[in-house]
Amino acid sequence: MNFDTSKDCKDSVHKVIKDEESSKTDELIPEIDKSCSKVQGVSDEFCPIVKEEPTMAFPKTQGQSDEYAYTKTSRFTSEIFKIEVGNLPRRFGYGECKKLMSRKLQLKPHKINVVSRINKAYITFKNEEDKAEAFEKLQGFEYKGKQFHVKNAKPKADAMAAKRSLEKSDDVSEKKKFKLNDENISPQEILKNTVTPWWKMSYGEQLEEKHRAMCKSLAELRKSICAIDNLDGPVFRWLMQQKKESGLCCPTRQILSSPTIIGYRNKCGFTVGENVNGEITVGFRLGKYRDQICAVESPTEILHVSEKMKEIACCFAKYVQQSDLKPYNKHTFKGHWKQVTVRMTRNNSVMVTISMTKQDLTEEQLSSEQNSVKDFFKSSNCQFETLLWQMVPIHIDPSGDTTPAKILEGEGVIYESLFDLKFRISPTAFFQCNTAGAEVLYSCVRDLVLHGEKDQDNSVLECDNQKTILLDVCCGTGTIGLSLAKYVKEVIGVDICQEAIDDAKINAKLNDIANVQYHCGKAEDVLPNLIHKLSHAVSDIVAVVDPPRCGLHNKVIKALRQCAFIKKLVYVSCSVDQARTNFIDLCRPSSKRLSGFAFKPILAQPVDLFPHTAHCELVLLLERISPDIPKPDAEGTKAELITANTKDETAL
Repeated sequence: MNFDTSKDCKDSVHKVIKDEESSKTDELIPEIDKSCSKVQGVSDEFCPIVKEEPTMAFPKTQGQSDEYAYTKTSRFTSEIFKIEVGNLPRRFGYGECKKLMSRKLQLKPHKINVVSRINKAYITFKNEEDKAEAFEKLQGFEYKGKQFHVKNAKPKADAMAAKRSLEKSDDVSEKKKFKLNDENISPQEILKNTVTPWWKMSYGEQLEEKHRAMCKSLAELRKSICAIDNLDGPVFRWLMQQKKESGLCCPTRQILSSPTIIGYRNKCGFTVGENVNGEITVGFRLGKYRDQICAVESPTEILHVSEKMKEIACCFAKYVQQSDLKPYNKHTFKGHWKQVTVRMTRNNSVMVTISMTKQDLTEEQLSSEQNSVKDFFKSSNCQFETLLWQMVPIHIDPSGDTTPAKILEGEGVIYESLFDLKFRISPTAFFQCNTAGAEVLYSCVRDLVLHGEKDQDNSVLECDNQKTILLDVCCGTGTIGLSLAKYVKEVIGVDICQEAIDDAKINAKLNDIANVQYHCGKAEDVLPNLIHKLSHAVSDIVAVVDPPRCGLHNKVIKALRQCAFIKKLVYVSCSVDQARTNFIDLCRPSSKRLSGFAFKPILAQPVDLFPHTAHCELVLLLERISPDIPKPDAEGTKAELITANTKDETAL
């Protein structure tokens, strides 16, 4: 192709580059499709609706990597079916875009990335037909006074292509080399700094630092809530009182320590790879993949990994070393062995899950390898209750489906004890990684659910179990709800994982607990109807939410706000900063988006479940505010007006 070197052409190229730099997706390495052998997202052949300017091919300089080579392989990537939609309305976000595409226009987008600052969206699809349909419907589509402009978009560049090029080149910059030449630091010390960064600190110092960090987050939360316009009077007065007393959003208890700080993890996922010397190793990465560090080191000196788990990792490393199959390489997408996941209980029951990619192996070869792995583990000194085999895709499956694990030995589940209860754990079910710490955490939750008070004998004061229903959101295997079942009238659990729900039902039967029921589905989909039914039957609902790190979906917050019978909410968060939006929305005044009286934070209790790391759990108690009498502004103070819609409350 002949390149136009005129100023207009150069400006056009610079604009393309600038726009494409903003179209970053959340995938580390894009996925790939068997039906495509060339980059279709950069050609103008497919769309007759609008004449596209031909995409300029930038000549590669010597040593430059092919950042788009992945689009020419036989594996799926939605990046080759990518379009750019321009001239979007202001404040056109992801949710509105998804709703417009999926519901109104009946399109089938695979990934959506809205870049609000340039009023553009980058959308990928699973195949050429879906992309063509979207191109036809969106080109010239008018929405909120804007007419959409659609054109093909370049695929996302492979972030690791540059590293692969450097590895093949003799002229490698010293800054790009992995820094292990320092004689004063060993690979094991680098690994400890990566996996357990606080391993050099005493545990007392760790607790003090975590408590300070938690107080800082709670102070920032108070400022964020106080910045809300027309804040409800009771909430505002409470926060002003807390500002005078401590500067935080609510009283905060001293952090509770973990009973065990060495070998406390009951689940570890060990990566199969090569260490810095090129030797096959099973353990943890020395750094982050996004930093182009994929070297793996054995967990020999990692404090939070038990000796039993280290033994199994070492055992599997020996097997892979003598295997004809190689570890999976994230750079080249070749190889088979990916990971071994070990789960262990207090009574030393062990579940081992081997993960690998099939690549071009036949079913006979897979069956032979499975038998070989099973025989190797059975003949070794590693004791285990169940062994599973998990086939994993090279990239994320666009359908979101995963192949169920195959049981090679045992029942496929293990059993753990918590308090005086017994729990069944499946391979994919969530269970707190620190069992002893989980008992401390759930005891704290129980105390706060039961009014957060203790009698003179330090025993928990029971609430009226004839009136209270416990709503356990993100219930997992039912640990929180089942441990509180004897204190309430009924426990209702909700979780998105079917295996976890199945385990929760079995756990209820194992412990002869009858006053529980569990529902599988997204909390934002299940809760509205569930709460609507409950509101007609009971007058007192206590909600306990234990969501993932990112927090609850805004629809769940909306459902919790709308149910007037939820007087108390206990929020278990493993990241206060990421859950801040949830806390703020729970405290906002009533509006069209969030109806119902607001909550206010009453008490915070930090709990350490992750010694030797910066992570910490927080249990936050929130209570529903009572109606207040409107008061006029006085001397420039903030108006203490209740904005809740009492009609909506009466209706509920």
